[in-house]
Amino acid sequence: MIDDKTIAKTLWSDTLIDMLVASLKANKSDDQIKGLLKECKGKGFKASYLTGKVRKELDERAATRIKRLM
Repeated sequence: MIDDKTIAKTLWSDTLIDMLVASLKANKSDDQIKGLLKECKGKGFKASYLTGKVRKELDERAATRIKRLM
């Protein structure tokens, strides 16, 4: 598992996170968000890292939604 502080950034990893944030902004369905979360998990992203990124980009409400869907 990848450590929160040493996540190897790739273009696809950045794109996945951007897609996740954009999907949350657009209030996409839970199923669509879950699909992106599954891909992020497959890339080794921890839940705490993803919720932190979402909290920073959006707000606590979006981060709570991510936690609930994981």
